[in-house]
Amino acid sequence: MVPDKETDRSCIPQPDWANLDALALNLILDKLVERIDHIWFGAVCKNWSSVARLSHQNKQFRGNALPMLMISTESKSSTKRSLYGIISKRVYPFELPVHYKRRCCGSSHGWIAAVDRDYVITLRNPFKNVDPIVLPSTNNRYSNLPFYETNIHKVILSADPITRPNDYVVVAIYGHCHNLAFIKAGQKFWTYIHLDYRCFTDLTFYKGLVYAVGRWNNIISFNLNYSTDSSGSEKMINVVSPSRFETNNYADRAYLVKSLEGDLWLVRRFIDCDDDSGQSIGTKRFEVYKLELDAQSGKLLQMLKLESLGDNVLFLGDNDSISLSASYFSNCLQNDSIYYSDDFTDDEPIPYPFGSFDLGIYNVKDGSFSQHYPYNHLFRWMPPPHWVLPPFSWD
Repeated sequence: MVPDKETDRSCIPQPDWANLDALALNLILDKLVERIDHIWFGAVCKNWSSVARLSHQNKQFRGNALPMLMISTESKSSTKRSLYGIISKRVYPFELPVHYKRRCCGSSHGWIAAVDRDYVITLRNPFKNVDPIVLPSTNNRYSNLPFYETNIHKVILSADPITRPNDYVVVAIYGHCHNLAFIKAGQKFWTYIHLDYRCFTDLTFYKGLVYAVGRWNNIISFNLNYSTDSSGSEKMINVVSPSRFETNNYADRAYLVKSLEGDLWLVRRFIDCDDDSGQSIGTKRFEVYKLELDAQSGKLLQMLKLESLGDNVLFLGDNDSISLSASYFSNCLQNDSIYYSDDFTDDEPIPYPFGSFDLGIYNVKDGSFSQHYPYNHLFRWMPPPHWVLPPFSWD
């Protein structure tokens, strides 16, 4: 008698996916690099969720979050954006509630910053069910109103307002002259750094101070007790490195980033521009320097040009400048590389005809370029893709 095929299939034991042992589940989890994939993994069932939670408690895992690109949706929604994973090379099938028509002027601790016509900066966390934080209007009376979105150049936060609601600081680069201002949690007015300090392109918190860097190798630091009263508080500003107005000291963009070793690095970005229009035609190179600072005065002792980034991989743009471990992401990220997005749009208030395009991967060691996300027609007339670091929590 010939066995019935259906009967044969029923005799084959079916895998009990929900109760796979922890070893097998951890092997699966180790293959998932994007944080969002870990969330989906944990949503399968209680057993899988338990394994994912235990993995999340690993401090090394918690400290190595991979940024994602926030991009326009297929429908070019004015209120939502999509997320693209540079390792999985996929657009994830959900949308973030972000006002897309507004250029984002910062992403820090999971919060996205944008500015309106009244120069009011609003912080939104699209990953959490929390209210937006609306900050007082900034002093932008000398700015060009039609291009208000480009008059707040960058915003950073000292901490996550969710976990430290009464103890965070927002620092901004604002206005035509790229000046500095900050505001503490609960305050009603911004504190403005003296207008003599200008032309900055990036900010970072480092060893309890705010550091700002500009195009001409100008670097200052200040503590958050700075005020503009008449009590001599200008001494709170430390000129780490003064402006050097020679051609070889100019860079179109400069960034400050804390390395994995705890050093402060300066990254200089050089952009090619069209001779006739003056419009950007793309990044031509980066240079990376380790800054050696005097322990007492905080002054710059020397800049050491780096030919290799060691274990560091950098992510630069309108986001917080960050460094990740190449060895931790050994099968995913390229060594000695800078992953960058197009943040030159605040110098180009009229949108590029075909949208932002200057994003890619630059290898510091050999000077080569490659892509992390190809140019997309969705970029046309839209703000640029933006690095974000989605918060990861099982709470």
